Amino acid sequence: ATLAQGRGSSFDCGGVRGPAAWVAGARANARSSSQLRRAMNDAAAMRLATEFGGQAMSQLKQSLDTVQEYVQRGPDGVSWLCFVGGLATFALGALGFVDVFAMLFDPLYYLVNAYQMLFGLGTCIIEAPREWVQNEKLQRARGFIFEFARFLTTVGGRGLFYLFQGSLALSLSGVSLQFLLGCYMGALGVVCILVQWDLLYCAGAGDGRDAPSLDQDSSYIR
Repeated sequence: ATLAQGRGSSFDCGGVRGPAAWVAGARANARSSSQLRRAMNDAAAMRLATEFGGQAMSQLKQSLDTVQEYVQRGPDGVSWLCFVGGLATFALGALGFVDVFAMLFDPLYYLVNAYQMLFGLGTCIIEAPREWVQNEKLQRARGFIFEFARFLTTVGGRGLFYLFQGSLALSLSGVSLQFLLGCYMGALGVVCILVQWDLLYCAGAGDGRDAPSLDQDSSYIR
């Protein structure tokens, strides 16, 4: 009976550990290794997050400095920023619009992309650089927009329009190019509204109520 009991339990004879002790030690070592790996992974993740956060903040500061520089250039600078946003809106809307499968399986997504194309094109027309406005077709299109959407002849009205465009882009997907575009257009909308109410200095903007590229002496072309 004593011999059987000895065979069924761990033993330590002359410094030699039994099977149960070896298993317990192996489990302890495994737990220690797992905790060490978890700590190393957490430290690496924290380091990567810190580096990424620093780079993101640096890029954000550079972007804000660029926007501020264009705002300080006056109405033409703000118009150029809006023109770039309209061009990006049109491009991303066109990419979604050509996806015919979306029209069948997600018609709302397809419709929003169609709206984006239309609004992006309209933004490019009303915010086109002054030297491009000499084109007769562009003048006619711009006159049509200003005739039937008078709120776009003010900086604040265009700001609300760009906020709406940004909300459309944000509604399409998660973190993606559409998300970045939505943030960009929303920021432009806020800038335009601040300029409208003299809460943001814009050199040469006057009272902020005249369309920067609208010829006030000419009549609208229907």
